[in-house]
Amino acid sequence: MTIVLDDRKLFTDGHHHAQNRVKIAVKDVNLWYGHGEKHALKDVNLDIYEREVTAFIGPSGCGKTTLLKCLNRMNDEIPGVVLEGSITVDGKNIYDRHFEACEYRRRFGWVAQVPNPFAKSIHANVAYGARIHGVVNGRRQMDGLVEDCLRRANLWEEVKDRLDESALSL
Repeated sequence: MTIVLDDRKLFTDGHHHAQNRVKIAVKDVNLWYGHGEKHALKDVNLDIYEREVTAFIGPSGCGKTTLLKCLNRMNDEIPGVVLEGSITVDGKNIYDRHFEACEYRRRFGWVAQVPNPFAKSIHANVAYGARIHGVVNGRRQMDGLVEDCLRRANLWEEVKDRLDESALSL
């Protein structure tokens, strides 16, 4: 497999994929931040095969995280992002206006090197997983869960008076 980001060959394992089908196809993807001011991804083409491990390896700033955010639609949450090209999962365009982004994100996981909160409140970020999985009922129960999670992470005292502030300020 060959992964190319910003015209740099980052990783090749030399295997052919005759037995596995393409799970995710990235075709001619370009992404800009700042309403088109910063061209962050340039003409990215990539097939990711089912039942295989894929690693994005490269120098800081080459687009690894930006591409991952495209794959799980986290760039939707960033104002001023412009995306062109297509990304399909099982042949379905994940950027189609009828595509269920929340349901898709439930099945897509990653562990980032640096925490990467949504551009929402601290409360909304902590509550996100429980909310999309229907774990709690009602605001009071959610507030209790958020407090419990923040206490377990030893963050409650630091953020308890700022729960409605953007998590990006952390």
